[in-house]
Amino acid sequence: MDQHITNPIKFKGKGGEFFGIWIVNILLSIVTLGVYSAWAKVRTKCYFYGNTHLAGDGFEYHAQPMQILKGRLVALVALSIWGIANSFSPTASVALLLLFYIALPWLLWSNARFDAAMTSYRNVHFSFNAPLKAAYKMILGREITALIVVSLYFAIVVFAAKASMVLGIVFGLFSFIVLAMVYAWITAGLHTYFSNGFQFGEWKLNAELDTRFFIKTYLKAMAFAIVAAIVLMIAIFSTVLSGADFDAIQSGDFTSLMGESSFGVFFISYVGSIVLTIGLTAYTTTRVRNYIFSQLIAKVQQADRVEYQFHSSMTARGYTWLVVSNFLLQVFSLGLARPWVMVRTSRYIADNTAVFGDMSLLKASDQSSNVKSAISDEMAQAFDVGMGIG
Repeated sequence: MDQHITNPIKFKGKGGEFFGIWIVNILLSIVTLGVYSAWAKVRTKCYFYGNTHLAGDGFEYHAQPMQILKGRLVALVALSIWGIANSFSPTASVALLLLFYIALPWLLWSNARFDAAMTSYRNVHFSFNAPLKAAYKMILGREITALIVVSLYFAIVVFAAKASMVLGIVFGLFSFIVLAMVYAWITAGLHTYFSNGFQFGEWKLNAELDTRFFIKTYLKAMAFAIVAAIVLMIAIFSTVLSGADFDAIQSGDFTSLMGESSFGVFFISYVGSIVLTIGLTAYTTTRVRNYIFSQLIAKVQQADRVEYQFHSSMTARGYTWLVVSNFLLQVFSLGLARPWVMVRTSRYIADNTAVFGDMSLLKASDQSSNVKSAISDEMAQAFDVGMGIG
């Protein structure tokens, strides 16, 4: 199969067109006290999936509103129980959090299965067939191992600090590197698990991911963060000094340090922190996504040759501008620009995603699926967890 054929993904939706759907969804959700929100979610998903095209064909979303509604009711009950327990019994609250933590791999696994089963392309449904046991090994197993490693390391830091202050400082500074490496190891495991679990008919997605890439990426991000933090502190210190009354300071009056310069200090601190956070998130998000897609292939099981390869071309600068401009659009429009924000985001992702290979030769048969419940999907969204290839 010709791997030189590029099939860019195109998003054909328009902000003005989706605005009407969005307004109706909000009004009906308010009138029905939130009940219609399940239908609103399905309408929104159908619109965005249907306007996402690959090689001239669109995707489809097949979840039913009643599935979503039942899942939301269960998620609402779970959140209510946790909220009540948190207010009246700290012990019960901790126990529920522990239970949620134990159930987290199952939630992520079930969420991936539901989302995949509800998505189709050319009348063939996707599926997620990675074993649940592997989810517990990759997610819970790695997190527990990481917790043990970090705890042991900080015990060493405390012991070193008691023996020598200099040694304690050295080990303490090195702890940032340890934390970055541990986080990278956990992230690599998550992406490896989910990248190798999806299927399209007989076509299985595979990605051989190198943990060293994730470690390098997060170490670089940490280095950027340290340098940026130092620059930010210098800027704040310079602003403070620019408004300081040195004669008053010499006489023991330090109030001028935060006099006229207080607004400047606040502005630099607040804006600088936001820009730094967005920039670092954009850097890690785009690098990880581009790397995963560069390693991601689709091939028929038991076939020796690669049939299709994926490509992502997101940039940290482009993603940062998308996030910042979307935020400003919503702020200055008082939220009315939300439909345009959603469309812009989908278009940016589509414009930076492609599939290499001759799509006219893609043949796949639909696979049966017994995934019916949206409970795990709504639970995952209620607790803001989710993982997959997007």
